[in-house]
Amino acid sequence: MTLSIPSMIQRLLRRKKNRLLLVLLAVLILVELAAPTALLQLSRPDKAGQGDPVLDAYPTDYNSSRARFLTYQESLMQRWKKVTLTSEAVGGEPGLYTDSLHAEPNGAKKNLLLITTGVHGVEGFVGSAMLDLLVKQHASELNPETTGILLVHSVNPWGMKHKRRYNENNVDLNRNFIPDWKSFNLDVNLDYPKVQSFLESSRPLGYATHHELGFYSAFATKAISPGIGVIADALLTGQYRSPQGVYYGGTQDEPATAYMKGMFRDVLESDYESITHIDVHTGYGPRYQMSIFTTMSETMKEQEAVEAFRYPLVFTPDSEEFYAASGDISEYFYHLKKTEYPGKQLYSTCFEFGTLGDGTVASIQSLRNTIDENRLNWNGASNETTEQIVRNRYAEMFYPSETKWRRKAAADFGVALRGVLAFRGVL
Repeated sequence: MTLSIPSMIQRLLRRKKNRLLLVLLAVLILVELAAPTALLQLSRPDKAGQGDPVLDAYPTDYNSSRARFLTYQESLMQRWKKVTLTSEAVGGEPGLYTDSLHAEPNGAKKNLLLITTGVHGVEGFVGSAMLDLLVKQHASELNPETTGILLVHSVNPWGMKHKRRYNENNVDLNRNFIPDWKSFNLDVNLDYPKVQSFLESSRPLGYATHHELGFYSAFATKAISPGIGVIADALLTGQYRSPQGVYYGGTQDEPATAYMKGMFRDVLESDYESITHIDVHTGYGPRYQMSIFTTMSETMKEQEAVEAFRYPLVFTPDSEEFYAASGDISEYFYHLKKTEYPGKQLYSTCFEFGTLGDGTVASIQSLRNTIDENRLNWNGASNETTEQIVRNRYAEMFYPSETKWRRKAAADFGVALRGVLAFRGVL
């Protein structure tokens, strides 16, 4: 006699061991089915408030951000008599531009404040917000008779539009500012090949639950051998051999890089006596405290810089958290100044807005998001839920939607800006 399915289950339940196995099986099935939905919900951005001048500074997309930037010319002309708009088509798609506004001093060209944003495209959204706050709240603190402003919106407009760190050629532009490609060693990153199989994959992203477990399993293996330090060094330095890999620096100047190199040269050749450059980035550091991340050219120690800028978090070459990267935009600016314009006064630094945080868990999440987004870009995903989870996580890693984060970022920007400009004698 053949037992019905309900009868079979009933017999199994009579045995305690079998009951436990069935309960475990039910839990596993529930997790298997529910986990992707839960992960998707957790990855969704917060809803931004409206009608608040601080929160409204944060744009929703590249086009609206650019349209707003173009309106600043009229605003700046209320105090600066000559404000020039320049738009350079880059990015390989119609409608993509690197825009700049140059408000020249009404009198002698003593100081220039240069702010660049969106070198890492998706980071341009926070950069856009800081430009908005500068024009509407902080520009009034500057003296238009002796101080000029040069604002650059979206060095990497393709990356900003598509919410990627990289440009249309998968190049990380902040690893692309190489002074001389002919003498540059493309094999500078010796650690990347050791973990390349972990960082890159030729397969589509799979079912969210399986993929999540697979990543942490692979990470645990790599953390033991060759080690977490090797993984970190492989990423942060930048690599120049794998065009479909992460943090790829290219093999020649990208169009946006060439354009910015020309702009830096023009600035150094200008009549300005003193130039202060701030490059805006997001991702690295504590979640609720923006850091001033200096370059290898910084001569001050960490505590000296904290006191000089009157700002609580400054990373200098002697800081434990400091790291150097090949092809950095500020390092290039210094190189150009030192080699060709030694008489110019230049201070170039980075305002880095931490997003996920600086703990071990946050670092692992950042690694996961970086690998997943790159894999999605090249290989796609087997289902829409996994794809949306990866896109949401990646966007949040560079552009947090939390109201508390955005308010604190705006406040930190104001304090750090005043600190650096006061130190430079601009305020």
